[in-house]
Amino acid sequence: MNLAPSTDDACLGTSMNGRGVLRIHLSCIFLCVLVFGCAHTIQVSYPAKAKIDPDFSKPYTMWDGERVEVDWTPSLHAESFRYVAKCDQVILANSIREKGFHNNYKIAGKGTPLVIYDKNPESTPQEKHYPTSGIVLGITAVKETRPGQPPLLKLYDSFDPMVVQSAAGPDPIAADYSATLAVLYSHTRKVAGSALASFIRPDNPRFATGIYLIHPYDPNKIPILFIHGLLSSPISWQNLTNDLCSDPKVLEHYQPWFFLYPTGQPVLESAAELREDLQATQRLFDPSGTAIASHHLVVVAHSMGGLIGRTLVSDSGNALWNIFANRPLNSLTLPGDEKAQLSKYFFFRREPSIDRIIFLAVPHRGSYLAGGIVGSIGNRVMKHSRGPARTLKELETQYPGILDPYFARVNARGGPTSLFSLAPNPLLDGLAALPIKVPFHSIIGRIGEDDLAESSDGVVGYKSSHLDGAESEKIVPAGHDLIAHPETVAEIKRILEEDVAAKTGKGRH
Repeated sequence: MNLAPSTDDACLGTSMNGRGVLRIHLSCIFLCVLVFGCAHTIQVSYPAKAKIDPDFSKPYTMWDGERVEVDWTPSLHAESFRYVAKCDQVILANSIREKGFHNNYKIAGKGTPLVIYDKNPESTPQEKHYPTSGIVLGITAVKETRPGQPPLLKLYDSFDPMVVQSAAGPDPIAADYSATLAVLYSHTRKVAGSALASFIRPDNPRFATGIYLIHPYDPNKIPILFIHGLLSSPISWQNLTNDLCSDPKVLEHYQPWFFLYPTGQPVLESAAELREDLQATQRLFDPSGTAIASHHLVVVAHSMGGLIGRTLVSDSGNALWNIFANRPLNSLTLPGDEKAQLSKYFFFRREPSIDRIIFLAVPHRGSYLAGGIVGSIGNRVMKHSRGPARTLKELETQYPGILDPYFARVNARGGPTSLFSLAPNPLLDGLAALPIKVPFHSIIGRIGEDDLAESSDGVVGYKSSHLDGAESEKIVPAGHDLIAHPETVAEIKRILEEDVAAKTGKGRH
């Protein structure tokens, strides 16, 4: 950490020496850990002999000391071929020891589970949606003897429904799901560490905003779109992902997608980016628009992520703009780019591919903590998003008095931030009042023994998290960071099973 004074001190709104800057930054970091938790990446270890070097790119390779013929089974989709054939590492999954997961999942059966790691070359548009830290695949190699011929080495994708379904049959294919995910997350330390920086400097995030996949795209699986909250990143979902993606009932039908965004920018800015990125990702992987993944999607969103995801399942009409300003947008004479930006933020329609949304500890009506000590410190440390700040300033300069008093005060303090968005304000009330067009569920944390109506998860009160009309509301005895709590995991699994049952017309098993 650089303790010397710099031009960055201007964002604090006061002249400070190095010790003062350090004190503010340490206070902010402390509050991040205290209030929102700290996502530590998974650690893995394995003996040197666990790394093997079969050449899967050729018709024949050596396996267990003998020559075998390589057979690419239909479970390996074209998207996976290049990474298996020319990978950087092949590791025996059963030799991998991980530290950080709450649970460890594997399926006993025939074959040898492998973890394939390959650097992400980012040479195609699709690869830009895979982790920059590397592409990790779970593969099971099954050797079958053949009289008078070299044995056949069949390669299966452990996450494919073919393998998942075999677990319930008489001849299961072995798989080690947690080992695969552990290797993936062990390479993501920089992503986890970027959360605070992208909060403080949202215009300069270390990693590009967008939708990311951790498994090769599967057109026949329903995406679960995870949207993280304030001062966080997709790494916050690692334990929940392990619990879900290791459950055959979930894995057979779903694939995890993640939205990564800098959490210092205003909610409506992040929401507009999410809507654009989701549509672009679906078009990229499925240009014809015929895949299941383009027509069915479930959203799981935590904290501020729920406010962002809320715009995927509602129609705004004029409701939000009429709260924000006292003149119709179309009546204003503004530069084209400025009007387009305001329209993008305040006017949206439900995304038709979204089937349902699960809210985890979401402050639908705001959190007073965001307007208290966290908000006070955070707004002094963070830089404001240039685009929204400039647009707001120019709008009020050209049309004095047009803004709602709350946003006039925000404008006077340098422009909107995520913390201003999270503090109780008229716009959040308007967003909470918009009808949700799909089935939705709430999972809410509760600390202490207060009456439910007066309870809180330590950050968000029940009255803010509760929404009338939910298909289900689960109260979990946990704080705001309830993502991986066993009751949260069980409830999400229950909802996903019911979601599949509703699509297939089958009851729960």
